[in-house]
Amino acid sequence: MVSMLLVSSMAAAVLSTSCSGIFDERGSVVRQNAKHAVIRFGIAGGMTKAQDPDESHISDMNIFVFNALGVLEGRTFMSGLNGSVESIRWSMDLLENVEYSIYACANFGYAMNINSHEELMNFRYHIAYPDDYSIGMPMCGVLEKITVSDEDILIPLERLMAKISIRIDRSRLDSDVEFNVKSIKVEGCPRTITPFHRSHISDPLDFFPSGFLRKDYETDILNTNHNDGVSGEVCLYMLENMQGDLLPGNTDESLKVLPENDGRRELCSYIEIKSEYLSDSHYSKDGEYLVYRFYPGENPGNFDVCRNCEYKICIIPDGSGLNGTEWRIDKTGLESFPKTLELSYSSLNFSYIGETTTIHPYLTPEDSGGDRLFWDSDDKNVATVSSDGTVTARGEGSCRIICYSADGSGCSAECIVNVKQSAYYMKIFPGNFIRCKKGDTVEIACSYFPPTAAFDIGIEELEYDKNRGIYDYAIGKDGSSVTLYTKERGSGLLYMEAGYPINYSELIVLVID
Repeated sequence: MVSMLLVSSMAAAVLSTSCSGIFDERGSVVRQNAKHAVIRFGIAGGMTKAQDPDESHISDMNIFVFNALGVLEGRTFMSGLNGSVESIRWSMDLLENVEYSIYACANFGYAMNINSHEELMNFRYHIAYPDDYSIGMPMCGVLEKITVSDEDILIPLERLMAKISIRIDRSRLDSDVEFNVKSIKVEGCPRTITPFHRSHISDPLDFFPSGFLRKDYETDILNTNHNDGVSGEVCLYMLENMQGDLLPGNTDESLKVLPENDGRRELCSYIEIKSEYLSDSHYSKDGEYLVYRFYPGENPGNFDVCRNCEYKICIIPDGSGLNGTEWRIDKTGLESFPKTLELSYSSLNFSYIGETTTIHPYLTPEDSGGDRLFWDSDDKNVATVSSDGTVTARGEGSCRIICYSADGSGCSAECIVNVKQSAYYMKIFPGNFIRCKKGDTVEIACSYFPPTAAFDIGIEELEYDKNRGIYDYAIGKDGSSVTLYTKERGSGLLYMEAGYPINYSELIVLVID
């Protein structure tokens, strides 16, 4: 297999002669002119040594010898090896000038109950991922149509897993961006593999719920930049998954994304990186992350993850680090810093102690982090404010109510509050400017003193907006409140008036988004 991603192929010496053995009615070779054959093993090139798992460790070995008719001539299971592959030897008597095929499976953890060549070819190995790494990486090797000689028979073993090496290159990020990797893992990680022919997953249920994972301190090396802005390297491992060229002709790696409705998407393996993110415009929500997802493969159209290969991937976020297709970069864990902050009131006048009004904040852009707003009063003896912007009059005087964003954007706004006891008052709840969405139910009430004052709830204005179709309404039993049932986007005006001895009126602006 040729690959720009450091995919190495196994070179196996094949010795072939005509078969001159004598076979009985079962297809077994009659053992005449037997020669003592020694079988030993080597590791095929392709990966480099890694600390975890040990890529060359051998714990056990299954060996099968078949004659030219595919009949099993011998097999063995060697356990407790716990050493290097070069030290393993197995021997048996084989006929001279007779062709044999020898198959070996390492680190499977058990004796394989195989009795025929067909059964071996169809065998599917299940890995107890990732626990099986404690006994070594699963491997296999085969030599077909060989004859015995005075030389030992050397079988190169291929690892059945791919190694995926990840680095982060931050050299193209804007200077205000912090990109801190918290976890990296394989998603779409196969549970099984066919050892002796190329393997791919055809059922989404044949994946682990969560594949090989490194997180927290295991990803620290990805957050340590060298002079060139490139981090150290983290390695992940997975069984082979050969899905092939699913985007033929694609030449742009950034477009290596299968459509949402493409069923093949569920069968492909990919790498998922979760990062804490901070810039002048966005930040990670608490417990949520910026997510990058990348498909390995030989080229922008290919989705193969091949056994015994190393795929070197360098993630190069550019500019803000947020560019890319919707699937490859998931930004749902981010929030925007607010650029502007405005309040529904720039000033409030209270007529009695205990009177309340709720101030509503308006952030631009609208998806900014409103849950990071804080409120305060510079004189709590005059007025206090709660976490939802509700202001309560506490004593006569003036003070400032301040709202500010605590996420680092520096946005703030304030409202001047004046409290003066009055014998007569009129107050609108929730306020004189109301913003809501189509389909919302909004209650508007008027509180006034003395209650004997004549009161007009503004039927003419209510009927006008009702006839325009933006809302329907119902007047409360006390006659001083109205419930609006919004139906369409638009804006309207409500007018309420209290007569003698108050002689005061209020205009309410309604905006329906």
